[in-house]
Amino acid sequence: MSRVTFFEVEILHPKTREQLCFLDKVEPNATIGEIKCLFHKAYPQWYPSRQALKLDPRGKALKDDEILQNLPVGTTATMYFKDLGPQVGWTMVFLAEYAGPLIIYLLFYFRLPYIYRHKFAFTSSPYPVVNLACVCHSFHYLKRLVETIFVHRFSHG
Repeated sequence: MSRVTFFEVEILHPKTREQLCFLDKVEPNATIGEIKCLFHKAYPQWYPSRQALKLDPRGKALKDDEILQNLPVGTTATMYFKDLGPQVGWTMVFLAEYAGPLIIYLLFYFRLPYIYRHKFAFTSSPYPVVNLACVCHSFHYLKRLVETIFVHRFSHG
């Protein structure tokens, strides 16, 4: 009969060295991502993608796929927590990136009064190429917005 050795994980604040969380009976083959999920149960405001766990207060953050027993720690692992702040998903980044040029172009196309003098407000251009440019530009960015929402899948890599 083999005896499984469990790890104890102590999570500290990097500056004050105050203990934030103590996890006992952690499986030796647990990943950093799983430890972040356990920490999240104790502190729901810090979801896993917002956390960075380090072995040294000034060291590099551990990757989520690193295994606890492969780290240079004993059976009691001391880790330091850093709050990365609110995280924004890639979908939101691309939506903002593509919506900006679309909105700005349309502000100038429709000649809104706070951009143009009131004499030219809401007037259209006499040149048909301006209308064609607006249609092409709008189609291009609307297509990218639709692709971002419905087609693209963003990985964590």
